[in-house]
Amino acid sequence: MQAIEALAKAKSFRAAAQQLCISQPALSKQIKNFEDLYGVEMFIRTPNGAMLSYQGELIISEITNLNKHIDKVERYIQQVVVSNVGALQIGFGKSSNDFLPSIIREFKAQHTSIHLSLLDLASHIQEEQLVMGLLDLAFMRAPKNLNLKRVKVSSDEFVLVVSKHLYQGEKIQDYLDKYDLLMLEQTDKSEMINQTKAILAGRDFRTNHIATDIETILTLVISDVGVSILPKKSILQYSDEIAVISFEQDTSWGIYLVWDPARVTQSIEQFVNYAKQKLVL
Repeated sequence: MQAIEALAKAKSFRAAAQQLCISQPALSKQIKNFEDLYGVEMFIRTPNGAMLSYQGELIISEITNLNKHIDKVERYIQQVVVSNVGALQIGFGKSSNDFLPSIIREFKAQHTSIHLSLLDLASHIQEEQLVMGLLDLAFMRAPKNLNLKRVKVSSDEFVLVVSKHLYQGEKIQDYLDKYDLLMLEQTDKSEMINQTKAILAGRDFRTNHIATDIETILTLVISDVGVSILPKKSILQYSDEIAVISFEQDTSWGIYLVWDPARVTQSIEQFVNYAKQKLVL
């Protein structure tokens, strides 16, 4: 990739080889290996040098961006090695809002050399990214992948959310008869959507699917546009403006700390042990 970028900029095998501190035959072999591997002609050879082909012009920007990212990763690795720093990518959902900030704050106070990054993601996306190695830890619903380890740390439940202006008692069907039910955009992988459908089974309602996030739905609820079924813990900060109505049936689910035991680092182990002491039910 570096050889291709160097040749694209220099337009000369000799100049690019000097820049890379390799011989011209070695550079030519690298370019040919790439072209043979992908069945693509990156350069047009001329007596005056090498020019990007039409295919090469389409590809070169992606190669350049990849090289920049590789350089960034290498610099970060060097920083980690020099400073003995750890890093954790942690996924979470809004049902973790009641306990996660204090856990992060207290853990960080005890492990100042570990950098923590938080990503607000749906549970099915957290699971996918754990398996891919893009996340180190996740606070999510029980994963379907049995190879992932989990410990239960909390729970949440679905409730009907209405504006206080529209509140007229605890009968859920009355609200479903009168107002639009505001829901997130449907996706087959979303357990939140699937569980909401199960809760609504046998009920009459008219729905309005909103292709956005929970905050936008809450804003619409507060604006009297409709009502919604949402996780109770995701709406705590709006308690002064909304009314919460519980369902007759059990709508709860567990929240788990999840990680991949095949790629446990010292930082992951430290966080898991700390969370078990503070949270495990």
